[in-house]
Amino acid sequence: MARLVLKFKDVEIRTYPFTNSSMTLGRNEDNDIVVSNMAVSGYHAKIDLVGNNFFLTDLQSMNGTYINDRKIVSAKLSNKDKIIIGKHLLEFYLDEGEQNKSASTAEFDQTMYLDTQKAKELRAKSTDSKGGQKKGVAAQKKQRVGVLTFISGGEGEIALKKKLIKLGKDETCDVIIPGMFVPGTVATISLRPSGYAITFTGGMAKVKVNGKTVKGSVFLKEFDLLEIGSAKMQFYIK
Repeated sequence: MARLVLKFKDVEIRTYPFTNSSMTLGRNEDNDIVVSNMAVSGYHAKIDLVGNNFFLTDLQSMNGTYINDRKIVSAKLSNKDKIIIGKHLLEFYLDEGEQNKSASTAEFDQTMYLDTQKAKELRAKSTDSKGGQKKGVAAQKKQRVGVLTFISGGEGEIALKKKLIKLGKDETCDVIIPGMFVPGTVATISLRPSGYAITFTGGMAKVKVNGKTVKGSVFLKEFDLLEIGSAKMQFYIK
């Protein structure tokens, strides 16, 4: 079983076994791993189990998330990696069986690396050679669009430009989700004043966000992991 050891100034505070498909880290009490330090954001980062691999994603925290002193946006975790959030250290451990499974699915390394590179390119475009903001950045921010990118069970990415996006097996859906138990329309994603919300519309296939089943409507946060049937997608803002 994977586990995380929380430390502060080399003093071990607590060990957290990874028992769910997703765990959040942050200062707020409803996180799976609570780090009580003002340098840590309310919802600082999260770790997702995707296939046989574990991925750490920064949730746009104020002070950033680091793996082995390297600042990351989203990256695969390896055995004995050291995660730094604020002034706290989290050591990540895999048992031997999980290490073997992780090593056999190296294709995910490339996927997440490309995502990280893309994020770097987008940030680079927002600044000029002198480090200042380019003209028109403020206008661009107003037009930011949500995107779904397939991790498995599909290909490519879908920009959520319409006010209502349909997900399901029907050919008329905006996002096609294959699967025997997936109905014509299994969910919708709507653009509301407060952001993007996914709504379960019915059927035998479950709709999950970060491993939790959606029975009504849930607002999406950047880098959330969506699962419908065999399809896995990540939500982000472009």
